[in-house]
Amino acid sequence: MLSKILQNPPSFKFIALIYAVLIFIVSSIPGLTPPSLGFQLEDKVYHFIEYSIFSFLLFLAFFTAKRDFFKKHVFLFSSLIGIIYAYSDEFHQRLVPGRSYDLYDFLADCLGIISIQAILWIYLGWKSRRTATTHNGSC
Repeated sequence: MLSKILQNPPSFKFIALIYAVLIFIVSSIPGLTPPSLGFQLEDKVYHFIEYSIFSFLLFLAFFTAKRDFFKKHVFLFSSLIGIIYAYSDEFHQRLVPGRSYDLYDFLADCLGIISIQAILWIYLGWKSRRTATTHNGSC
């Protein structure tokens, strides 16, 4: 499925940017609380999911970039941009009434970012080895 998406890419840079704007808008709503999932630390799950999606969009934006430099360092750029944005978002929430900076929210964001990058790295490595094995006639 990922291969089909990457063969005919929309402007993933634009989609990632729109998603970042949506994160900023939602973070700007004073006192916003998401629906309850019925357990403690549920807000960390929301942060993890929110930034997992953002991480995947950043990966697609850099992986489909025209410059090979960005493709070569896709995991580094996706992770760094995601983590920097997550920190700036938490810092921004300090300025919003009814919101605050929470180190554990930031850590959940980072865990979401790094988890997706790790999964993609493993998947692409596996796919690359599988393709190499198939082309060498060993399969």
